[in-house]
Amino acid sequence: MTTHLSGKELAEKFRRQIDSGELPDDAKLPSNAELMNEYGISATVVRDAFAALMAEGLVIGHQGKGRFVVPASQRRPRTTTSDLDERVSRLEARVAALEEAGSKS
Repeated sequence: MTTHLSGKELAEKFRRQIDSGELPDDAKLPSNAELMNEYGISATVVRDAFAALMAEGLVIGHQGKGRFVVPASQRRPRTTTSDLDERVSRLEARVAALEEAGSKS
């Protein structure tokens, strides 16, 4: 039994399983109680993990039925850190150009 697992770590575990296909499209995920028993973690840790996965569009919850892996064809593209770094660099260059143009006026 693994202990001291954080919500971030649990979410990453499921993210890897989804990305690898170990958890296929529409797979039902374990319940809160199952995860709490398996990993010795609190309900808050489980909720945090699933909240992150749902926000990323990887998991969907159905009231009274459980949580399921969203089919790959229905997932929105994920933004990576390098994508964000590139966007920030482009915005910084645009701001610098605008500031330079403004100072010439």
